[in-house]
Amino acid sequence: MKILALETTEKFGSVALLEGNHVLAETVLPKDRRSSQTLHPALHTLFEQSPITPQEIDCVAVAAGPGSFTGLRVGITAAKVFAYTTGAKVVALDTFQTVASALPPHAGMISVGVDAQRGEVVSAILRQTEEGYAEMVNEPMLMAVSDWWKHAERYENLLFSGPALERWCSQVPPHLALSGESDWFPKASTAGRLAARRIASEQFDDVWTLLPIYSRLSAAEETRNLGKETLPRQYTVKCQ
Repeated sequence: MKILALETTEKFGSVALLEGNHVLAETVLPKDRRSSQTLHPALHTLFEQSPITPQEIDCVAVAAGPGSFTGLRVGITAAKVFAYTTGAKVVALDTFQTVASALPPHAGMISVGVDAQRGEVVSAILRQTEEGYAEMVNEPMLMAVSDWWKHAERYENLLFSGPALERWCSQVPPHLALSGESDWFPKASTAGRLAARRIASEQFDDVWTLLPIYSRLSAAEETRNLGKETLPRQYTVKCQ
């Protein structure tokens, strides 16, 4: 099974080609420009340097969020267009499992946070399994950054990771353990490996109904909904 993996949940990201669990190639997108500018050139180069053609791809794996509003839309749109034009199937992965599954097997319990702006994060607790991937322990929740640190009060030897640390690492209480900075962000190769597990059991997503997983309403949507019933301050983010 040949897999194209896309990861654009933040301002930049990565793309990868896999055959089953084996990573054939991975390219990190330039960090000085947004993925909307760099994704398609990176894909062109990836296929140009690979013996695999786009028509041979069996499945597109895409990190569906939460993350940057623009980045999520870029990745999901690219996955849908590629799948539609080549006939490939689609598998969507959430940011939390993609980050946690890349950590060493001995990592144990992990709290992954994604920046939700306004002093808040979306966070979930995951557990490393013997099979080499992370599974959810609780549903992702939107919370204040100060509440994120309190996860360590409920779980012993908890490791913190995730893109939110890029903004908030300077405020992490000194007694908390962090993963290495290179492991804070999701990787396309990890998304591809997770997709290979889903493919084995034929758990695909519908290309027509697939949507990004947002952490909150956009500012424009919140303004439009002023005076109307809106999402509560803390709510569950539904993940695939």
